[in-house]
Amino acid sequence: MDKIKTQAGKVGDIIFDAETGATYKKTVTLTWAILRETGVLLWLVVCLLFVGAEWFWQKSITLGQSTRGWYEGLNEPRDEAPKSPTEMGQSALSALGTGTATLLYQAKKQLGIEAQTPAAKPPRPPVKPAPAPAPEPEPVKPTAAAIAAAAAQAKTETESVEPIESETETGDRDED
Repeated sequence: MDKIKTQAGKVGDIIFDAETGATYKKTVTLTWAILRETGVLLWLVVCLLFVGAEWFWQKSITLGQSTRGWYEGLNEPRDEAPKSPTEMGQSALSALGTGTATLLYQAKKQLGIEAQTPAAKPPRPPVKPAPAPAPEPEPVKPTAAAIAAAAAQAKTETESVEPIESETETGDRDED
């Protein structure tokens, strides 16, 4: 039993020594600093990934728009109204851009990259509005002189036409 008491006394002396307390306090403080700095590093990596994804997104949109412009330049120009799916796509991109602009601004600030405060973007105007149909010409109103001339011509045409004999009048001739 004396050995146990002696060993317990040694352990107690080590645990309650001032140097042991300072060592454990230093260990906990150092562990917390390591965890905190690791968290900041992970946050900065997430911000970097987000900014990289935004860069890729913008480059993809620019490439797609330039490719579309080139392709449409090959075809004959058309005067059609924009399709509703196109308008819906532009609206969705505008809404998505507004939300991500603020998030990107914050991420760039966290990384120490100079960033401009996001401003609200006005909606894009339609690509090409459909041309308005041309107004139909008003009918020409005839004058009194034109009506009189047309009536006189119609009268002369009917007088010059010889009447056609009907079968009932010529029926007597067939029997002769």
